[in-house]
Amino acid sequence: VSNEQRRKMLAREVQGAIKRNGALIIPSFAVERTQELLVDLVKLMDEKIVPQAPIFIDSPLATRASAVFGAHAHLLQDGEALVRALSAHHVRFTESVEQSKAIGRFSGFHIVISASGMCEAGRIRHHLKNWLWRDEGTVLLVGFQAQGTLGRILQDGARRVRIQGEDIQVRAHIASLDLYSGHADGSELADWVKARGALTGNLFFVHGEEGSIEGLRARLAPTLSD
Repeated sequence: VSNEQRRKMLAREVQGAIKRNGALIIPSFAVERTQELLVDLVKLMDEKIVPQAPIFIDSPLATRASAVFGAHAHLLQDGEALVRALSAHHVRFTESVEQSKAIGRFSGFHIVISASGMCEAGRIRHHLKNWLWRDEGTVLLVGFQAQGTLGRILQDGARRVRIQGEDIQVRAHIASLDLYSGHADGSELADWVKARGALTGNLFFVHGEEGSIEGLRARLAPTLSD
């Protein structure tokens, strides 16, 4: 999908979260995905497609990565939009544990982008623990969720999860929008292999779910047999 279509789909999820009048929790990888999300959210607010609201980037790594992206924005596509997003007055970067905990005292609609993207570790688990049991909460999964991860368990519709030793009832709205991946898809991986020319040895598939690995193997089989 195009960036414009992606923003339209993101806007629908944000508008739904606004109606619930609670936090919109977005688990996100700290590098690239967080920055793309931030640009899209600020654009939606600047264009008044969604109301302006606090956006918290609650990840020390994402904060440092964002500073690097900002310093080299002139080399990036749509770099000016990134600079505007990073300096927007309603965007707040948290560093300390105390600042992170303070987010939990906010009521009403606000957005929290925090790592990790599959909800396996980091500050995101504290935010999920704080909001999953509330009807007014929204969790938006914006990347691939591997089997066995908390993100995948939520995506598959679990009504109760265990976080930090506690059983948490899932009453928040769980949504998925897998449009922010920076990884190559099957066709791009196939093109990469073809561009390398004839392979003299074996090709190993070492990362991915069984069905996807088998699909890529079948896609590449004609190339490898040439």
